[in-house]
Amino acid sequence: MFKSKIFNRVLLIGSFIVTLFIIAKLSGVLQYAFVPTAGNEPTIKKKSFIVMTNILPYAKFEMIAYNQNNLDYPQGVYVQRLIGTENDEILIKNGKLYINNTLIDKFNVKHSYKIGRDYANDLLFKGTEESEIFQIDDNYFITQLSDKELNDNFFHERFINPNTDQDVRKIYHKDWNADNFGPIKVPSGKLFFLGDNRNASLDSRYLGFIDEKDAVGRVIYPRN
Repeated sequence: MFKSKIFNRVLLIGSFIVTLFIIAKLSGVLQYAFVPTAGNEPTIKKKSFIVMTNILPYAKFEMIAYNQNNLDYPQGVYVQRLIGTENDEILIKNGKLYINNTLIDKFNVKHSYKIGRDYANDLLFKGTEESEIFQIDDNYFITQLSDKELNDNFFHERFINPNTDQDVRKIYHKDWNADNFGPIKVPSGKLFFLGDNRNASLDSRYLGFIDEKDAVGRVIYPRN
């Protein structure tokens, strides 16, 4: 009899928790999603899960989910870092991000690096996918690395693309690219997003500004 009461109580509490979780998910208070791409590495790993909520404010520099409606690219819910809000001036100069003339370098982001064959082989040995290392000639490759991933035992140097990106030009009508972009001011009612994997992210440089109303949630896991 005593064991039966304990079992019933545990079952009731478990049912209550499950019910709360279902309500939270349906209301958007708590959502989870699978991230198939590497656009936010190293913060959000490729093929990982995130948890987000719609009850926290959409603070600048946090990872925010939004509805992507540009018909030239796959539509759906995208997750990136909120970099600029109304009246912010955005400038990327040689891969460095400035907002309102202030250098923003507090995040562990990835950039394009030119590396030698020995470094490429080392990365492959440690688990980097072949599709993430691009050969540019007989001896050198381009890959995306964060400061924490750099290995001074091997040759590496930042790779800055000198050419105009036609996809960026299509949106902003300027001779810009991912590494040299702006300055441009965020219009009223709009948001500007960047992925932490700066040279491997489909973000506001290509999609254009995002309507504030299209922001749908803030990532609470992983920590960002």
